[in-house]
Amino acid sequence: MPLLEPAVDLDARLAPYATERAAAAWSEWWESLLNRHPEFRGVPPLVTDPDPALDADLRALIGNGLPAADAWFTADKHRNLERRRSSPQPSALGLAGGLGRIVRDVEAELGRPAEPFDLVISILPVSGLWGGRVRRDHVLISRALSDYRAGYEALLEPVVRELAQG
Repeated sequence: MPLLEPAVDLDARLAPYATERAAAAWSEWWESLLNRHPEFRGVPPLVTDPDPALDADLRALIGNGLPAADAWFTADKHRNLERRRSSPQPSALGLAGGLGRIVRDVEAELGRPAEPFDLVISILPVSGLWGGRVRRDHVLISRALSDYRAGYEALLEPVVRELAQG
């Protein structure tokens, strides 16, 4: 996954806890969180009290890193809202319009309406043109890709095609 944009400075206080065990525990924990709580399909809530069963290094990373992560997230959310307000066409509207066009094109090729489907598109604050499918009905894309119509359409077209066929 690309680096965050805007970049985040290294916090040396967290380095002792950034172990392979913590990374493995993070992946397992994150998957289990999403599996147990499908309502978190967008941005999961902040974890202010990590599960005591988690790896000790991961608990330390969460506990020590959460205040700075929350501050970064809040500031970035405000920057992004300001960017969208000042943009002549906010990327979310462009993305929705592009997605609608893809659905119409797929329906025309199928010769019938698309089967009803859900598709979650999470726009992440990461650098560059980047995207990937993390679940059958969930795609991650960078902000830059959300502003690049040909790029996000190339990523989303096969996903919509599969979902529209049922």
